[in-house]
Amino acid sequence: MRGRGLTFFLAFTLISTIILVMLGSWQWNRRTEKRAFIARIAEAAGQPAKPLGEASLWDRVTISGRFVPGKTAYVRTSRPAPKPGERDSRGRVPVSGFGVMVISAFSTEICQGGTCWPGEVLINRGFLPTPPSGEIPALETPQGHVSLTGFLRPGEREGLFPPYNAPEKGLFFFRSTEQIAQTLGLAGWPLPTQGRHPALAFAASIDLEALPHETAAPFGIDMPDLLKSIPNNHLEYAITWWSLAITNLVIAALFMRASRRRRDENAVTDGN
Repeated sequence: MRGRGLTFFLAFTLISTIILVMLGSWQWNRRTEKRAFIARIAEAAGQPAKPLGEASLWDRVTISGRFVPGKTAYVRTSRPAPKPGERDSRGRVPVSGFGVMVISAFSTEICQGGTCWPGEVLINRGFLPTPPSGEIPALETPQGHVSLTGFLRPGEREGLFPPYNAPEKGLFFFRSTEQIAQTLGLAGWPLPTQGRHPALAFAASIDLEALPHETAAPFGIDMPDLLKSIPNNHLEYAITWWSLAITNLVIAALFMRASRRRRDENAVTDGN
C-alpha cells in the first residue's frame, strides 16, 4: 500500500480509534453518574419520608388523601423469570411474566411554604400479573382516607422504536405521566410560587412502597430489589470500547510492519 491508499488507511485508523476512545470515556462517565444515581436512591430509601411539597425527585415521600374512583390507567410491562433459587429481599420467589403497572389518581393536598392546594397525584400502585390473554384482572381500590409512602420519580418518555403509547385507546407501554394524567382527565394543581404551569405537576408520579407483609397484587416497589435491578454495565462497555481501540492500533501496526517487510523484500529483489 502506497501513497493515497496508505494515507487513507492511517486516517481511518486514527479517526476510528479516537471515536472508540471517546465511546469508552463516555461509558466511564456514565458509570460514575449511574453509581451516584444508585447511591442517591439508596440514601433516600433510608431517610424518613418527606411531605410531597418539600420533596425532590427520588425522595421518599408521604401523602394522605383518597384514591379517585374510576381513574386508573394500566402500563403494559413484564418481569423476567427468576433464576433458579433466586429470592427477593423478603425471601420470596420474585413475581415474573407479563402484567401491568397500576397507575391510579389520588386526591390530596400539596403544601408548600405554608400554603396548601388541593390536587391529584398519580400513584403507581405496583405490578399486577395478567393472564396470557392480557385481560386486566379485577382489582379493588382502597376506599376512604389513607396515608401512603412511596418514592417520587420522573415520568418516562417513549422509545425510538415501538411499541408506542396510544392514549386515545387508554393503552400505555411507558409511564408518560402527563399523557396518563390527560387521559384520566386530571386537573393538576396550581403552583404559583414556582411559576409552573399546572400541567407540569404531572411530570412526576409516586411509586408506592411495598408493604411489609404484602401478599396480594398489585405488588408495590421494594427498594432493595429495585436497586439490584438497575443495570450498571458501563464499566464492561468502557473496557470493550477501549479494547477495540487498542485492537485497532495493534492491527494497524501489524499491517504497517507487514507492508514494510514486503517493500524491503521487493527492494532486495529489484536490487538483484
